[in-house]
Amino acid sequence: MSSAVLLFTRDLRVYDNPALHAATVAADRVVPLFVLDPAVPTSPNRQRFLLESLADLRRSLRERGGDLVVRRGDPVAETVAMARSVGASTVVLSADVSRYAVRRQRRLADAAAAHRWDLRLCEGVTVVPPGALR
Repeated sequence: MSSAVLLFTRDLRVYDNPALHAATVAADRVVPLFVLDPAVPTSPNRQRFLLESLADLRRSLRERGGDLVVRRGDPVAETVAMARSVGASTVVLSADVSRYAVRRQRRLADAAAAHRWDLRLCEGVTVVPPGALR
């Protein structure tokens, strides 16, 4: 049985989620993961909104027979640990364009190469891929 880790970042939806679709196509078992990164400052209101959104995502996944794993720490280290613990061959996430996200994606690409995982970055956070409009 093949396994994939789906790292949720900003795109916390079940419906019409390209990364979720890619993960379910790539593997027999998908482990949805969200990592609360203490390096990202949040206000109390934003923290409450995030936790409510994660609860809604978890509820939606459970309605479909899945669940959401939530960890706290460095997103790359936690994703690597999860992928190793479930024997994943694929890691999937929505591509993003912020400086923070690009750095995270580079670090994940390095980790994927080191562990020989397939890293799949899916469109979905932006309506039009960055650089497509001139």
